[in-house]
Amino acid sequence: MARGFSSKEKQAIRLSLIQQGRELFRKFGFQKTNILDITKNVGIAQGTFYKFFNSKEELYFVILEIEEQKLREQFAVADIFTEKDPKQSIKNILQQMIEMIEENSLIRELFIGDTMTHIVKKLSPELLEKHYQNDSFAIEPLLEKLRKEGFIIEQEPQMIASILRSFFLLTLHKKEIGESVFDETMEVFIDLIIDGLIKEGE
Repeated sequence: MARGFSSKEKQAIRLSLIQQGRELFRKFGFQKTNILDITKNVGIAQGTFYKFFNSKEELYFVILEIEEQKLREQFAVADIFTEKDPKQSIKNILQQMIEMIEENSLIRELFIGDTMTHIVKKLSPELLEKHYQNDSFAIEPLLEKLRKEGFIIEQEPQMIASILRSFFLLTLHKKEIGESVFDETMEVFIDLIIDGLIKEGE
């Protein structure tokens, strides 16, 4: 009988699966990358993969979470009070995040064919709920900063996170929206979202 992995070995293998998966997904795309490709690069048996992830879709989602954490951190650490207009600072951050999404092949891969639908179907409700909670937690520090400065924010973090998530999904439909009007359209959406959610106190 094969020996089990120690905690340290499990941690190393999981990290390696994420790293190798990220490289192969970036190079070949989600559909053309299979579990055997990943496990060969890690140096483990294909069946061992399932000790760490339930499916290729789950691994991809975990990698996406890491990519999205980079976006969330922009909200968490943003010093929006360096400029005279904090709301404009937030709008600038959202513009920067759009650019990051456009340049990120792993995120854009979601909108090739039915990739997103396929992935979501394979994920547990618990994993998806955790993802949504992470979005909410990420914006709470920024909302608290604004409230301390006298701004009025009536919506709960969960709803604001949902609105922003919907907005970023739009950025992945540039062709459908129309490339010639896309940038201007996103600017208008940003203005509507921020001005609608964040009110200046009297």
